[in-house]
Amino acid sequence: MDKRFAWAPVVALVLAFHLVSGMPAIGQVTPYEESEKRTTPRYEETVSWLSDLAASSSLLHLTSFGTSSQGRELPVVVADRDGRFRAADHTEREGRVVVLVEACIHAGESCGKDAGMILLRDLVADTPESRGLLDQVTLVFVPIFNVDGHERFGAYNRINQNGPEEMGWRVTARNQNLNRDFLKADLPEMQAWLGLFDDWRPDFFIDIHSTDGADYQYPITYALETRGNMDPGLTAWAKTYGAAMAEIMAADGLPMAPYVSFRKWHDPTSGLVGNVAGPRFSQGYTALQNRPGLLIETHMLKPYPVRVESARKLVLHTLRWCGDHAAQLRGLVTAADAHAASAEFRTNPFPLSFISTGDSTEFEFLGVAYETETSAVTGGQWIRFSDVNQTTKLSYFNTVRPDVTVDLPEAYLIPPEWTEAISRLEYHGIKFARLASPAELEVQSWRFTDPHWRERPYEGHHPVTFNSEPLAEKRVFPAGTVVVDMNQRAARVIAHLLEPQGPDSLVKWGYFDSIFERVEYVESYVIEQMIPTLLAENPTWAAELAQAKADNPEFAADPWAIRYWFYERTPYYDDRVGVYPVGRLYSRQQVRGLIGG
Repeated sequence: MDKRFAWAPVVALVLAFHLVSGMPAIGQVTPYEESEKRTTPRYEETVSWLSDLAASSSLLHLTSFGTSSQGRELPVVVADRDGRFRAADHTEREGRVVVLVEACIHAGESCGKDAGMILLRDLVADTPESRGLLDQVTLVFVPIFNVDGHERFGAYNRINQNGPEEMGWRVTARNQNLNRDFLKADLPEMQAWLGLFDDWRPDFFIDIHSTDGADYQYPITYALETRGNMDPGLTAWAKTYGAAMAEIMAADGLPMAPYVSFRKWHDPTSGLVGNVAGPRFSQGYTALQNRPGLLIETHMLKPYPVRVESARKLVLHTLRWCGDHAAQLRGLVTAADAHAASAEFRTNPFPLSFISTGDSTEFEFLGVAYETETSAVTGGQWIRFSDVNQTTKLSYFNTVRPDVTVDLPEAYLIPPEWTEAISRLEYHGIKFARLASPAELEVQSWRFTDPHWRERPYEGHHPVTFNSEPLAEKRVFPAGTVVVDMNQRAARVIAHLLEPQGPDSLVKWGYFDSIFERVEYVESYVIEQMIPTLLAENPTWAAELAQAKADNPEFAADPWAIRYWFYERTPYYDDRVGVYPVGRLYSRQQVRGLIGG
């Protein structure tokens, strides 16, 4: 029998006594527990149960932070010992921290929802394990982020997953992945989440998933941003936290490892890779917001109760750790915000992307024995994992260096017609001013050439790649132009939105696609009459054309390509094609002159 489905209800029942310390009173059991840990509740049952729990305790408050594409409310539970349930109550935290935990961003990965419901119940019951967790911590818990995908409920939504009996769907009702949307912010759910994040500005963030990719002994793996895309002080703190959690979880009998990603897909012998998460991903985005983010990945081949329990334990230990180190974490977050908003932050090149150095260390990997087989049907090789544990030494390629860097400006200018781009600034809580009257300014920008769009859609877009050439020129920016001063805590987010070479820049996602279009043309009977005169007036052109033909036979055989070669060199050609409309100002004095301060 496929071991993904080898566990029976009786096994789950036995696990219940080993994985949970003490059974809750009747009426306080979660729907998951009531089903003997075989099922996860639907949206309405989840919200109803949380509503009843919150009504029974002064520690909890259930509300919503937005509405999905299909009109469902996005639930959020706030747990606070003093009944301070509004973000406005936490502007002065005095050594306390706010921890934001979200589950079901991929709605088929429901273990975080069930783990969080148990944790909330235990907080209300004041169990010995949960006692004191809220002394220095306020918990903000989103049980179901992808509420519409959650209600695409079924038994066959996760082919690689071992329980629950039915679960939600990976993506939203618009068939888009919320965990690719943190920077571009297309979806109403994400736009609401960004508002929640900006209101609370949590000090620590947890995003709970399930994953496989291979079989191994770890019931849970994790990712933290510790390789250069976050403030150095917070990076050092996150490394200490990660090492502590690994020890604590191992002591619980739940060994934990960094996120398992093989250097070559499905080839354990190729070694493990540790990368920097891009800003489209949750923990990559919160790093840009000067907040450590923990990505939890329970192992979906393990029985569902094991996944729920391992997620619950890691969240519980994290809350305890954040509380014990609340003053330190609060101080580091405050300092990181201040540094990002300072002139000093812009004195060094800012890394937009990273690349592996190729260096590795040895990692003791708790894997399982396996054999490589060749399929008689497909002809492809595949791995058959066994039930035998096998510990091996693997190379761990976890060192990176900056790949693309940029010298950050003092401010960006976005003309007012680019409303979709400007709206993204608002979603991210980025502050900006507007020009009251037109201004002619010397700016740095880019000219893009050779654009290529992805053929198949990806997350509702056809992302574009291009070559970039620096451009310095005077431009007249009209009244209403947005001036984005980099002296603000979200400077890292601004750079990733507006620097074209960023992996998730608004340019690459297609928000400026129309700049690549040429809308004036030339007829053959016009340009052909002009060509002899152009060659006579520009003696070097004949040699340049000959070289272009020699270098590119397709060009040489295409009369229209040659005609446009000449047209581009006439004053009739649109010289704004491919010019990035966003300008960069490097003078603090100029910025002050535009917006004051």
